[in-house]
Amino acid sequence: VLAYFGLAWEDMTSWGALWDVLQRAVQNPVVLLAAAASVFNAITDPTTAGVGDSRRTLGYKTPNRDK
Repeated sequence: VLAYFGLAWEDMTSWGALWDVLQRAVQNPVVLLAAAASVFNAITDPTTAGVGDSRRTLGYKTPNRDK
């Protein structure tokens, strides 16, 4: 979001500055769609159908070390 508005994290030096960026982001459909796509991609598992994990994934305690 900051990069879209030409800002950096170092520019967020007050709550007012952060609030201003958040307000601008909510009013911009491009930023909202990009944020929604990012959340969707973070939640879904591309190796299974739908948004859930496979039974194998849900059942293991440690990662498989196949090579």
